[in-house]
Amino acid sequence: MDVRRLQAFAKVHELRSFSRAGDELMLSQPTISAHISALEEELGTQLFDRLGRTVLPTQAGGVLYRYCTTIFTQLDHAKADILALSRRVAGELVIGGSTIPAHYCIPRLVARFLAQYPEVRIDLKGGDTTEIAAMVAAGDVHVGIIGAPASAPELVSLPFLEDALVLVAPAGMREPAFDGTDWREKLPGLPWIMREQGSGTRLALEAALAGSGIDVRALRPVLQVYSSLAVLECVEAGLGVSVVSSLAAKPYLARGGVAALSVPGLEMRRNFYVVHHGRRYMFPALRFFLKTCGVA
Repeated sequence: MDVRRLQAFAKVHELRSFSRAGDELMLSQPTISAHISALEEELGTQLFDRLGRTVLPTQAGGVLYRYCTTIFTQLDHAKADILALSRRVAGELVIGGSTIPAHYCIPRLVARFLAQYPEVRIDLKGGDTTEIAAMVAAGDVHVGIIGAPASAPELVSLPFLEDALVLVAPAGMREPAFDGTDWREKLPGLPWIMREQGSGTRLALEAALAGSGIDVRALRPVLQVYSSLAVLECVEAGLGVSVVSSLAAKPYLARGGVAALSVPGLEMRRNFYVVHHGRRYMFPALRFFLKTCGVA
């Protein structure tokens, strides 16, 4: 089979459109149609149902697409290995980052990495800790940096960076004292802005509370948000208190938009982890990126 035809087929399958596939591959729509027709003739079966402007893969099309993804991955690995023989590191590297690593760690890592290996193409995907771990397990992401170790047994979680969590409150809020014996009763009484389930920050908060004998369900949430930036904006607006990474809180604390509350009895530290699939082929770009992270 002609690889160019397979590339055209895969792009139509992904985009559900002959014209958009042509735009992305910089080919005319008649050329895309000709590639698909040639494949269908070669295989003796229809790969797509053309329903007006809608294009849907047939069962045969779905089977071929699954094999296409393997073929393209193997071709990328072959190219990367061959380039490695000539001391070149190239190919595509898909990096996943949960909120804090994606904003405060990965950009500088990528800058250092690309300074040494400029022929690598980087694709950065975001999500919460659970989502990025799932992407690594599924093979959609080659390496992830997340706020908690991955639970899947096939994933390798390597400690990367320690982070402190800070309890923040609106700057004008009357600060309760948490240095007495009753601080465990005071915390649940505050209005809380919570991160979503699966967030590394929320997992770290739950672990810290559990270590102090507090059930997270005892907290009084007034709002749930999906990023550290949203948390800090809500706290600054006076909606409640929350826990965020010290990396994210730093500029807000510096400008006085929020205040840090001291809770001596609550130990809130966590590690960020570099996560990769332990059973999959580690091509050169991934190996050298792990070295850049300092975990290989």
